[in-house]
Amino acid sequence: MIIYFSATGNCKYAATRISQKTGDKIVSIIQLNKNTDYCIELENDESLGIVIPTYFYGLPVLVKEYLSKMTIKTDNENPYLYSVSTYGTTPGGSIEIINNILNDKGHELSSKYTLQMVDTWTVEFDLTKEENIAYFTKNTEDKLNSIIESVMERRNDDLTEKTKGKLFYTFAQFAYELDRKTSYFSVDDSCTGCGLCQRDCPVEAIEIKGGKPVWIKDKCLICFRCIHRCPAFSIEYKHKTKVNGQYTNPNVAVFD
Repeated sequence: MIIYFSATGNCKYAATRISQKTGDKIVSIIQLNKNTDYCIELENDESLGIVIPTYFYGLPVLVKEYLSKMTIKTDNENPYLYSVSTYGTTPGGSIEIINNILNDKGHELSSKYTLQMVDTWTVEFDLTKEENIAYFTKNTEDKLNSIIESVMERRNDDLTEKTKGKLFYTFAQFAYELDRKTSYFSVDDSCTGCGLCQRDCPVEAIEIKGGKPVWIKDKCLICFRCIHRCPAFSIEYKHKTKVNGQYTNPNVAVFD
């Protein structure tokens, strides 16, 4: 089994590529969380992959909360567990956080992987230019192939990007909490009231009222799915993202 969290398609793409080779089913953490399904049952010698993005040197808060509640039910005393952390600029301490959560449950990651993909934090990154997207993805497929080979052979590998990012984790998480305020989102007159943002939001923080999205929770994940998936590109964050474009993984058609 592979569980994943994906806002704009990167992690779903990685999880799908791995599953195509291993034959493992993939399940969205967003859907597991909505269904309050915290028990992961592994059959026989089944492995568990956890594919997640790096947010602010750590994990999206929903992912951290889900993994903390998750239990793994298996007859195997030493199941093969691995994690893939995608990132744009640094994986920070994301893999270590996952391993620590599993340690608290009596488990250990057998293999650890990081994978650079497009950074969709368009507060900073300009995704209107193909060369910028190419910068993030220049090594993605080769690294993903190496990860797949390692998983297929059930190696005990550490194919992580060495980084000093985890040293900034505490500061970054403080910034994450501040930036999660939904008051930073705005919507312009191009909005058609289609309701996609409401249906898409992983934490159900948006409702359509008077034909426009309204953020009904004080905080969200700032996953930016609402920004990048908006058909009219009507949603903006801190009045900084519009100029830097939209991006969803071109290989993904269904976002869940």
